[in-house]
Amino acid sequence: MVEVSHVVAEWAFTLGLKRLREAGENSNQSEIARRIGKSRATIGHYEMGRYLPSHESLDIMLDAYGHPERAGYYRELRDRVETRVRDWWEDLFPDGFPPYPLALLAGMESSAVRMHVFEPNVVPELLRTPEYAEHVVRAGLPTHDAESRARHLRMLAGRQEVLERDEPPELRCVVEEAVLRRTVGSTEILARQVAHLEELTHAPHIEIRILTDGSAGACPAAGAFTELVLPSEAIRDFGEVVWVSTPVDRIHHESSGELDVFHALWREVADNALSPEDSRAFLGEVAHELRHPPARSA
Repeated sequence: MVEVSHVVAEWAFTLGLKRLREAGENSNQSEIARRIGKSRATIGHYEMGRYLPSHESLDIMLDAYGHPERAGYYRELRDRVETRVRDWWEDLFPDGFPPYPLALLAGMESSAVRMHVFEPNVVPELLRTPEYAEHVVRAGLPTHDAESRARHLRMLAGRQEVLERDEPPELRCVVEEAVLRRTVGSTEILARQVAHLEELTHAPHIEIRILTDGSAGACPAAGAFTELVLPSEAIRDFGEVVWVSTPVDRIHHESSGELDVFHALWREVADNALSPEDSRAFLGEVAHELRHPPARSA
């Protein structure tokens, strides 16, 4: 069984309580606080993760929300949060890095049983070589100093280790052909990166498929996104989450309507990409071309 990250357990517990209250008939925080003998502010503290309700208070809250049958699950999730097993990056960065959105993404990656990644612009983060990653981070964080960029690279290296553990998540990626042609750093760096992708396709838990130029599945409006499936035995209310990165933040979506949009996008690009076997051959060919470019005519 996958060990759920502390940051993910806390996120699922606090967001779950808030969503159940807002959807229930008794959504007034003051009324809920009266029932458990606490102040109104306490309910807000529970929903922000500042404090944890007792089992008794939790049972009363869930009954008021109309979901007494969820008491066992939320008690277990609450106790996971209280146990406070440190997440892997907390020892690596004792100064408060990374920011919460990146920490939550890393926690979900380490907790996931399956991931789907679509990337039209650069090699997916978890599959980057160190030298390729360094150039992408340098370009993506132009206002950051060298120390800050180095912390992002160390964080990425730690995130990548999820693919090397004894029971890694299943990772399926669709990468557009343009990614394999776009020089990052130098042609030599790109060649080694593409060769690395070809090597990764031999891992039983990694599938990389190429969406070739002009494919019917190419969608100019679709940016990069990552779908994560969390273990259902541990996280029941938010079993699927989609992450989208912007130039200034990382944003996650968990509502059913939003997830449906990304599911449809994933099916479109995956159905139109090359097969895993053809993609492996394609990667090998591109790596060879990059290493042995044709001689220019005089």
